[in-house]
Amino acid sequence: MNNLLFNLGVSRTLVLRSTRIAIVVGTVLNLINQSDVIFGSAESDLAKAGLTYCVPFFVAMYGALSATKDYRKKTLGQDQRHKTDEDRRTRAP
Repeated sequence: MNNLLFNLGVSRTLVLRSTRIAIVVGTVLNLINQSDVIFGSAESDLAKAGLTYCVPFFVAMYGALSATKDYRKKTLGQDQRHKTDEDRRTRAP
């Protein structure tokens, strides 16, 4: 699974950054969407609260991965991660 994520361009830094964004944005959205729960006039919905954090996380991940893919395509002329020197030697004409 780690190789799959690595090949997609997912790094620890990207996950941490997306998590921070999800915490901040998810908290703000929960304050807006669950204000009736916070002020005591309704029951809490944990599934709704949890999904409120998931949406900004996946949006941040998707945006970062899309930007990375576009950068590689335009700047490096490739659509995959950098090839190692060994890969270049074995495929060289």
